[in-house]
Amino acid sequence: MGKNDVLKDLLAKYSNMIELKAGEQLYDYQEKAEKIYFILSGLIRIYIKDHKKEIEIQRNTNGDFVGETAFTADNYSSRAEIYLNTKALEFKVSDLRKIMQQNNTFANKMINNLAQHIETLENKNKIKLPSISSIDKKIETENKIKEAISTENKPKKEFIKEAAVKIKNPTDFYITEPGSFNQKAKKEDQYYLYDKEIECPVCSNKMKIKKIRNSRLRIENIREDLRPIYKNFNLYNYSVLSCPKCLFTARRNDFHNFSKARKKKIKNNFKRLVKDQLGNDFQINYSDPREINQVIDAHYLALKLYDYADFYADKKSFLWRQLSWIYEDLGETKLTEKASIKALKNLEEFYFKEDANSTKNESDKISLLLAVLYYKHNQIKKALPLLDDLIRDNRVSLRQRNKAKDLFLKIREENKKNQ
Repeated sequence: MGKNDVLKDLLAKYSNMIELKAGEQLYDYQEKAEKIYFILSGLIRIYIKDHKKEIEIQRNTNGDFVGETAFTADNYSSRAEIYLNTKALEFKVSDLRKIMQQNNTFANKMINNLAQHIETLENKNKIKLPSISSIDKKIETENKIKEAISTENKPKKEFIKEAAVKIKNPTDFYITEPGSFNQKAKKEDQYYLYDKEIECPVCSNKMKIKKIRNSRLRIENIREDLRPIYKNFNLYNYSVLSCPKCLFTARRNDFHNFSKARKKKIKNNFKRLVKDQLGNDFQINYSDPREINQVIDAHYLALKLYDYADFYADKKSFLWRQLSWIYEDLGETKLTEKASIKALKNLEEFYFKEDANSTKNESDKISLLLAVLYYKHNQIKKALPLLDDLIRDNRVSLRQRNKAKDLFLKIREENKKNQ
């Protein structure tokens, strides 16, 4: 029996599926903390009192736990309100502990949730949630996507199966056998690079990396799928940084953006987790010139780390998108498709799960990229409402609106030809 099947059986054994109506209260301040909930569909808003003033600190949706502080306290210190009709798995605290004892993956998920909840409380004054009207707008857009999977009439078994998939093995990421390619980066890449010593943000190890001379980069073209093509240089061979000591691995843009709680979790357990999965001999090093196998390994290691640390789904999507381009350059059509679909699934998860840190410009970029990926994978009815929203919104940058308009017109012309 596979790991997901075992977890599915445990979830089914110890849970009770409940349906909650918008406007209901799941639990209130100081109410006895006896239950923890796993959201299958819907949206729940979490509030706390700060100097007698109530503030909203979280918006939890598909794949989130609610009420996890019941592990450490006798009473809830927050209030949970149902904003959208919600389906959830309801667990007794004692039953969840039984699952944790029998399934390490689930235990890690719960520990990580507690750590993030504590971090949220510690930084409550810095929380800036978007207006609830922006969520309503996303819901309206989502409803226009005709091919979105309905969750209204599924039996409990189907929900349990989906829950087991969401709480998956954090190291199960390879879509091909490692070490499958013997190509190397070009020696001429050195013209665009220079060596620099930096400190690992997790273990403080002094490590040497290849810095990119941005002043020497020249973009020849930005493709329809938004991939920038650089003259005589492949940026994605150098876009992931790795610490050889603790195995902390991340995209350049994310390398210094991990919270204290995440860094502590990574420092304590990530290297052991990798060794358990890939063997004690596994290490991450770069030769000169860089081998493509090393580049691919670094991307997968970053994906494992992002999943283990529950880092943002859009960042995982960017990694999968880069992997799809690397496989494309290698002529691996099937692997390109698989990696691109994973990029789509992660970005879709991020888009329909409200993110407090997204600016308007970032949100528009995500919408455009999601529409591009929908189009690439022949999900036209999902792409069109996103493109329409971008074109009609005068606050969207001119460049993004033009990209959206070009793709919208292309889809319309293709539809005319197919009629």
